Amino acid sequence: MLDWLIAGGEVVDGTGKPPFRADVGLAGDRILLVERNLGGERPAARRTVDARGRTVCPGFIDVHSHSEFGLLRGDCAEARLRQGVTTDLMSPDGFAYAPLSPARRAEMAAYLEVFNGAPEPDWKWDNLAEYLALFDGRIGINLVPQAGFNAIRAEAVGWDPRPASQEEIRRMRDLTREAMEQGARDLQTGLDYHPAGHASFEELAATARAAASYGGAYVSHVRGIRGDVEAGVAEALRVGREADVAVRISHLFGSDALYETLDRAHQAGTDIAFDAYPYMAASSHLGFCLPHWLDRGPPRRIIQNLSDPETQAAAAPHIESFFRTFTPHPGRALFSALPEGPHRDLEGRPLTEITERMGKPLGEAVCELLAQCRLRVLMIYRWDDEGKLRRALTHPLGMVGSDGLYRGGRPHPRGFGAHARMLAYAVREKRWLSLEEAVHRMTGVPADRYRLADRGEIAPGRAADLLVFRPELIQDRADFGNGRALAAGVEYAFVNGRAAIADGRLADVSAGRVLRR
Repeated sequence: MLDWLIAGGEVVDGTGKPPFRADVGLAGDRILLVERNLGGERPAARRTVDARGRTVCPGFIDVHSHSEFGLLRGDCAEARLRQGVTTDLMSPDGFAYAPLSPARRAEMAAYLEVFNGAPEPDWKWDNLAEYLALFDGRIGINLVPQAGFNAIRAEAVGWDPRPASQEEIRRMRDLTREAMEQGARDLQTGLDYHPAGHASFEELAATARAAASYGGAYVSHVRGIRGDVEAGVAEALRVGREADVAVRISHLFGSDALYETLDRAHQAGTDIAFDAYPYMAASSHLGFCLPHWLDRGPPRRIIQNLSDPETQAAAAPHIESFFRTFTPHPGRALFSALPEGPHRDLEGRPLTEITERMGKPLGEAVCELLAQCRLRVLMIYRWDDEGKLRRALTHPLGMVGSDGLYRGGRPHPRGFGAHARMLAYAVREKRWLSLEEAVHRMTGVPADRYRLADRGEIAPGRAADLLVFRPELIQDRADFGNGRALAAGVEYAFVNGRAAIADGRLADVSAGRVLRR
């Protein structure tokens, strides 16, 4: 007997092929049958979903989301499920909390608090295996472990702005292997963040080779997202060639020329792909605008330097130049999250408001705010270029990664709506993609490129992660005024065969698993 029969829906199976009408049967955590011949007697099932007029597709796989602490706390599972996400990849941008010794772990937790919040006191771990064990049986969607280069370099080298020695590179290589042995699937790097940003090419290639020896990919927020992105992509492709490793580039919005570079690399034999989200706005910490010479040392040292008036004056020209190039006007940069205290009221307000509050020019005011808030300031950087957005969302090498952030009162809406928005905006409104093409980019493509062999397709024997929705009704509702509004339209979401959303209502939010290597 089946546990669930999803009867008579239009199946978009995750392969990119046209929809077909079928019954889909679930037993335990697997898809047991996909029956296209609907004229005969249906098999017995404990529960049946009438899916006529609905789309049935695999659960969406988000290849870049800062969700792991939120999932462990239990406060962002609904945001993921309501837009159809059933699997997230961990350690985006190389952000990780293992492998780290206690002192380094405290430093990294302080550095990443702006993105993830602080770890809870009862979360205890000494290595990646113990860290992953925290999630077992406690999460509403699946998590895919990644080895975080930020943690690997911090443990082997520290925060100093210098290349690693040969002995330190060997240590980094060993730590990468250790992470892969303990369940990581790929190597994640974030080269506009620190201490990863101080790494040499040799370090990247050595750790990428170590990951590749376990079948892992080199996944990179490339160096230069806040500057020369073309050079950063070229460096990632060089890592791919010299380490003989698959390359995945995070949140890439580029020119025609940049995508032609990717196409040439792909045609020459590099296994290359990238992800993007369906919004014309970025989000990161305010410290993203600091000159590289200030990004040295653990957070306490950076905070101390930012409090110095001479340092503020020296950094100001670079900061003001950053905002002139990264966003059309500082007024288009909005505060997303600030810590409790006198500046919390700035959430949702433009960056330019701090000049009067601090009584300083913009560059110096940014330094002062970062020092007072101990670096814990998130921003939204809006831009308007629909052509750039369309190129990213429709390029053949593209996938969808929300880059979701869940801190603060005014988060970027992508964490709460990116995957639903692909269907509502890119498919239904703009008609840039067909329904099956968009679903393919969020299911079968990421499953293939991240080697999740039993996910991403509706077929017998595959994991029972799947969705039921009406394509004309699925809708993102989060926007820049309310980034926390939940998406609408998913009637059923199954995670490992258990209904996390049933008849439009939140149900079982403990069926997620850690999908170790």
